[in-house]
Amino acid sequence: MSDSNMITAYSWAAGLFQQVLPSSLADIEKRARLVNEIDTSLVKGKNGQNKILIDLDAPESDQRLNEIAQISIPYLTEQIDDILRKNILLRLWTGCMEAAKAIRFTYVAGIRNGVVIEAPISIEYRQSLFNLIDLLSKTDLIYGSGVEAAPAYKKVVKEYYSLNGVPSNSIIRKYTNEYQKE
Repeated sequence: MSDSNMITAYSWAAGLFQQVLPSSLADIEKRARLVNEIDTSLVKGKNGQNKILIDLDAPESDQRLNEIAQISIPYLTEQIDDILRKNILLRLWTGCMEAAKAIRFTYVAGIRNGVVIEAPISIEYRQSLFNLIDLLSKTDLIYGSGVEAAPAYKKVVKEYYSLNGVPSNSIIRKYTNEYQKE
């Protein structure tokens, strides 16, 4: 989201729902495990078919949202409305996954003849990504809680990561671990 109007509208929408992270998700490693558990259900669904979320019809998107809501019950233990639960989960997942992708060493540069082509993430590219990620983290604290959990998520999935190019005051630097490599 590079347009300030989109960021502002998103923050307004986020503000209509839960503004602070529920206390049951205070533990960063718990958040990372939750994101890991809902990731496959959200992106692939029950049939294991990897579809872009925008291409899902209403019944399938509802099914995936209901599934992640069920998965979250042992993690997000507050008694909250189902719509609010899904809102929190989507914002948390988005923040964590955007940040986790920004701190990896390569990104998908394209697909050629059915083969995924990866390219290294430069320090400059990571800086530009975090200009937006950090801005959104400040306006949406639940999204920011997902960003904060990205290093813990990398540990859960056993992937190394780099913070080269990430601003020194970024929330993602709050909890690092042994999977950080420079």
